[in-house]
Amino acid sequence: MERKEFYKQLKSFLKELVIVFPEDDEDLQIVTTSLNLAIVDDDNYDIIKKFHKALFPLEREVFNRDIYVFDCINWEKSSYEYRLFIKLKQQWSSFTENNKHVIWEYIVLLYTLSQKSLTLR
Repeated sequence: MERKEFYKQLKSFLKELVIVFPEDDEDLQIVTTSLNLAIVDDDNYDIIKKFHKALFPLEREVFNRDIYVFDCINWEKSSYEYRLFIKLKQQWSSFTENNKHVIWEYIVLLYTLSQKSLTLR
């Protein structure tokens, strides 16, 4: 159940970002479309594993909503997840406080769901 919920929330997060960045160049559209397509073919739950692996060492910072997470997160540089978090980091200062709060809510939720999903194995 947590795995389905993880993917549902990730899709919701991506959808929200597209709404927040309607004028964005194609980069965010490419990232969100690519991640949505990857979800369809993710039989081994690689997206969940990558998300958890990248955030686990920064768990305290994630739960404390520390911007430091964006500087230290360990994604493969070619991954869509990396591109997504770089986009968030680049745009962070332009977000409203409400947008920042929503982004942190999604990050914490996705991390928590990834952790629960992997303990089901």
